[in-house]
Amino acid sequence: MASDSSVGTLLKLLVIGLLAVALVSTYLTSRRVGPVAALPSLIGVYVTLTLAVGLFVTSLLDPRFQVAFALGLTALGASLYFTGSALIGAFLLVVGLFVLGTKGRELAT
Repeated sequence: MASDSSVGTLLKLLVIGLLAVALVSTYLTSRRVGPVAALPSLIGVYVTLTLAVGLFVTSLLDPRFQVAFALGLTALGASLYFTGSALIGAFLLVVGLFVLGTKGRELAT
């Protein structure tokens, strides 16, 4: 069984790779179809950057990280919903709004 430090290292490498793929994908999409059509990709970069900040700088359990990540999921869901991926977009939109609602209620008390 893998130790906690090796799992943490693998997770960090995965997030770095995911961020690299998101940046390259956004660049290629914006060059091919324009920056407006690349909006879901740009929001995907925001979500990936938020995940990287949560992993490297703060904690994934930090309420500020969770709210920022949920805002990104909500924005990504809305952009996907309106650009053609309705099922995935609706799912991400519902998940993001649910997390925002629960975190908002938790932080308000």
